[in-house]
Amino acid sequence: MNYLDNSQKFISVLNANVPVPMLMNALGHTTAGLAAHLEPQSVTYLDYVNDVDGFVAKIAQPPFVILKAKNSAQLSALRAAAAAEGIACNVFVSAMIGKSAKEQVASTRAASGDGLEYWVVTLFGDAERLQPITKRFSLFSISAISASTDVV
Repeated sequence: MNYLDNSQKFISVLNANVPVPMLMNALGHTTAGLAAHLEPQSVTYLDYVNDVDGFVAKIAQPPFVILKAKNSAQLSALRAAAAAEGIACNVFVSAMIGKSAKEQVASTRAASGDGLEYWVVTLFGDAERLQPITKRFSLFSISAISASTDVV
């Protein structure tokens, strides 16, 4: 189904070589972190109210698309392209996993080469600006992940 209101989008690109539970954690962190960087009025949020259960859910109006990268190098190139185009972007790398926040921050600051394995890149912006830098990626699906990946 095509979503009509899609002049803006969130797009997350996930590294297909990382186990799905770890990707979901990284996806949550990159999305929450990206939202903290955005101007307060740059994203329209809708209130979904349910009278029966009494909840109100605040959900972003722009679509959220999840794509798959073959490896870390593709994600590194995507991050660089987003930076060059001035597109809002947030990343999660393997160095962000550790025993404490202090250790994670220090590991990330010092990481380079193999220590800077990209797991997730999350972007937000005008759909027409995102399309050229994300068109090479396919939709993420569990079946697209290698058989050796643990899925819980």
